[in-house]
Order: sequence, then C-alpha cells, then structure tokens
Amino acid sequence: MSSSESIVCPNCSERSPGGYILCPYCGYDLTKIVRARERTNITLRESFLRIFRSLYDPRLSPRLFNEIAVNPDRKGIFIVLILISITYSMRLGALALKAANPSWHDFHFWYFLLAPLIIWIAFFPLALFGWYAVSIAIWLIAKLLGGKAGFRFTNRLVGYSLGPLIMGSLVVSLLIGIIGPGISTISTDTWRSYVFFDLIYLYFIGLSAYHCGNGIQSLHLLNRYYSYGIGAVVAFFFIVFYFLPALI
Repeated sequence: MSSSESIVCPNCSERSPGGYILCPYCGYDLTKIVRARERTNITLRESFLRIFRSLYDPRLSPRLFNEIAVNPDRKGIFIVLILISITYSMRLGALALKAANPSWHDFHFWYFLLAPLIIWIAFFPLALFGWYAVSIAIWLIAKLLGGKAGFRFTNRLVGYSLGPLIMGSLVVSLLIGIIGPGISTISTDTWRSYVFFDLIYLYFIGLSAYHCGNGIQSLHLLNRYYSYGIGAVVAFFFIVFYFLPALI
C-alpha cells in the first residue's frame, strides 16, 4: 500500500501505514476502519479466484485469509459447498461402481450415473449444516479467548477455509475409481481397505485447519498459538468423526 492509503489512528492520532489492523504506536484496533475502506463487492470471478488460491499454494494462505477477513463474501462459500458435495458424491459413486462391476450394456450402469447426482442433492444440506456448526464452534471458542469479530464474519471465513476439501474429495474419488479394488461382498474388511485412500484426505484437512488458523488470527486478532490451536482442535474432531465409522 502507498502512503496515501495510511490511516490516522483515532486513539493516538499517529499515522499508521497501510495494511495494519492494529496501530503500531498504541495497539488500537483499526479493523473496522480497514474493512470500511477496503470493502468492495466481490465478483463471481473473484470468488473463484479466492477458492483457487486456497488450493494453489499454502504459502499464500496468510495473505489470502487476511483479505477474506477484511472483505468476506458469501458467493464463494456456496460454490465451495456445492463443489464439496459434488466431489464427495463422486467418491460414493466410485464405490458404487466398484461394487456393481457394470458394463455399457448394463441397465444398472445408468443408475450409477444418476446416483452421484442423487447423493449430491442429499449431501448439500448436510454440508450446509456442517459449515454452520463448525462456524459456531470456532466463533464461540474464539470469543472465549478474547476474539474481536462477530459470527457473520467468522462464518464466511470458515466457509473459504473448507476449500481444500474439494481437492481432497476429488483426489480420493479418482484414486478409488482408478486403482481401488473391486467390491464383491459387503464385509467389514473390504470397507476398511478403502480407509487407506481416505488417509490422503488428512493432508487437505490439515490445510483447511491452517487456512482457518490464519483467518482467525487476522479476523479475531488472536495470537498465532490460539488461532492455529482452534483450527487444529476442530480438524481433530472432524478426523475422528470422518474415520471412526469406518474403523468400528
């Protein structure tokens, strides 16, 4: 930012360089001023670009989620949830194909083409509920630790932090479809063998937690230990919820 974009601190009247959300002279919270100055309408293209940047390079995460914390939007979050639902339904569709062993001349093959669409329609409300539930948990924990932001901003930031789950579901779906063993019988051992593919998902869950930590740090003005700790705790419970049914 140029010097023309600096902010005069309303508490100490010193000129704070652009990009600061705390006054470097007195520590006054400049978040509302920064948001009011930088808030613009985010286009659909910019929403897709934010999602892509959340997948592209983890080193971009602090800057990206600082931008989202300053100027959040809802369009990108619904895109994230739709894509998560689609890629997750692809995973279940791949499992169904492995179980059915269909051919082009098999009527059931068309059923398994439609199955992912049916699963997506059923899974999207669940993804929506999960987004809100995780947002509430993170917001309450952050508030207990002295967080500054309201639920609305936290909710939108959490939505963007889920972006890596899109890539995780897609990668797992493709691996199951390409190299996954056929499922001839429904047994506990057969289903547990597929947990190996889901282990790949751990990286993307960790990346989501990292994004979330960076966002919490920028949004709630918490220190990095609290911020990353909140992300890690939520990721841990998500992993337990995701893997436990397959291991029981």
